[in-house]
Amino acid sequence: MKQFGSIDIGSNTVRLLIMEVDDKGNFRELDSERVICRLGEGINSEKRLLPHRMELTLEVLQRFREQCRKYGDIPIQVVATSAVREASNRDEFVRLARERTGLEVQVIPWEEEARMTVEGVFWKLPSSGKTLIFDIGGGSTEYIFSQDKRVLASAGTSLGVVRLTEQFITRHPIDAGEYENLKNHVREQLDQVLFRLGDPRPEKLIGTAGTVTTLAAMDRNVFPYDPEKIHGLVLLQENIQRLLENLKSKSLEQRLKIPSLEQGREDLIIAGTTLVLETMRTFHCPYLTVSEYSLREGVLLQAFQNL
Repeated sequence: MKQFGSIDIGSNTVRLLIMEVDDKGNFRELDSERVICRLGEGINSEKRLLPHRMELTLEVLQRFREQCRKYGDIPIQVVATSAVREASNRDEFVRLARERTGLEVQVIPWEEEARMTVEGVFWKLPSSGKTLIFDIGGGSTEYIFSQDKRVLASAGTSLGVVRLTEQFITRHPIDAGEYENLKNHVREQLDQVLFRLGDPRPEKLIGTAGTVTTLAAMDRNVFPYDPEKIHGLVLLQENIQRLLENLKSKSLEQRLKIPSLEQGREDLIIAGTTLVLETMRTFHCPYLTVSEYSLREGVLLQAFQNL
């Protein structure tokens, strides 16, 4: 048995996964966890990682490092995406992570992020036909058009839920004018994505990451959260629209009382749900398949392949 750990440092969430593989190439998940750290808070205006968000993220990395030690001295792949990629103090963050946790953080380009996301998504979903995958993060969203597992085209955007919320949403319940500005901005950006991808006609739309899995949990009232009940679910556009209208009418305090809405997403869920709906409309997809797996799984799959 060989064991590996992967840590995905996103703009909103830091995710840990520990897996093992046997001699026949069969994988088994040993441990996983995710913590909302909002490392990308303020990146759009400040262009740097904020000290208190760096500190929280470093604390989580140290805890994840200790969890990995329970399985011995296993290799750990650590990747950072949009927020760290864009930050003027990215080198400082990478240095602090090395000094305080012993972890070597790789800041990966979005093209590599997209490729490994495809690997992770299709780990436990069938890869057949033309598929559009989108991975919603805190600072960015990646769109990947593929034929089976072969990437045909990809486009990285700055449509992250933290970034969009900071730009457009200041009131809860949602102000109609603010929401209209958010929706128009998302539509304009998605029109560009459509053009950059070559105006694709996907047979299937797959969404991954916290916004999509949270919507699935809310749609099916899954609480406590169970990834096995979420992965592979198919959401209808009209159901997501109903969820959005309900969320828009609530204060942050009222949203926090929804058991299936993960704490820490109560303000971000509006921008995230809007992005999901506008993606479905732009690419003419009335159904959305939910993937629990994405970048952190892709990182480990690649590590095993490189053995």
